[in-house]
Amino acid sequence: SDDEDSDDELFDYRASSPEPGSYDFSKIKDEFFPQAFSHFSYVKSKKRFMVVDLQSVKNCNLDGTCTYCLTDPVIHKHRKKNRTRFRQYTFGRTDRGEKGMEAFLKTHQCNEV
Repeated sequence: SDDEDSDDELFDYRASSPEPGSYDFSKIKDEFFPQAFSHFSYVKSKKRFMVVDLQSVKNCNLDGTCTYCLTDPVIHKHRKKNRTRFRQYTFGRTDRGEKGMEAFLKTHQCNEV
């Protein structure tokens, strides 16, 4: 089925960044990155998963490059109503499924990231 055959590829994504100096990331607010990643996870997984409630730590190197370490994820999984095996996809007690996704989307505003 569509739900099973491509799960291995869902998050095998290599982000490419713009050429150095071609975009000024310093103007982007740090709090935009976790929200953008949550939205990205939803779109990239074809609306089947959403990674939310992320905490981030920004690490900057001496050369001025910075990375974000995203931690403490909550994963919501879309469940098919007629699926009997859906429990194997539950991501713990914080997985609120579609309700969790809807709550995020209700308050989310796309940003520059």
